[in-house]
Amino acid sequence: MTNDNITEEQISTFNHAFHTLWFEIMTSRPEFRARDFKGLTFTDIYVISIAYEEPDTILKDIRERLKIPQTTLSSIVGKLEKKGYIHRVINPRDYRSFSLKVTSRGREMMKAHNKLDYEQSRHILGILDEEERREFIRLFTKVAGRLSF
Repeated sequence: MTNDNITEEQISTFNHAFHTLWFEIMTSRPEFRARDFKGLTFTDIYVISIAYEEPDTILKDIRERLKIPQTTLSSIVGKLEKKGYIHRVINPRDYRSFSLKVTSRGREMMKAHNKLDYEQSRHILGILDEEERREFIRLFTKVAGRLSF
């Protein structure tokens, strides 16, 4: 991986396109404006998503994936429990650890969230022709797989 030939113009163009895309994606998400989701951050929804998709994941693994301190995760989990999206349970594979169980309210929120993800992805990919879609997905997946700060 080399950064030697990256120009200022490429950085500026990419930066502008990235922020435009991020702004459009985030401002079009009804769950971030809806009353039921008021006060939820992107990280909050990601924590619920992990619990929804990987119910046996222990809190330590969630914390490491998010690269946040234990106190921050505890605060997030406490807030999400209070709002009725999740609750802590003893992990069935490791009785010394806790996992998160998604409540019916949390499952409904995740279904709505996943539907919006699908619709947004379909809309974005629909802008491109078939060859462009394959290349865009390939490059996007490559960057996502290597991105780490």
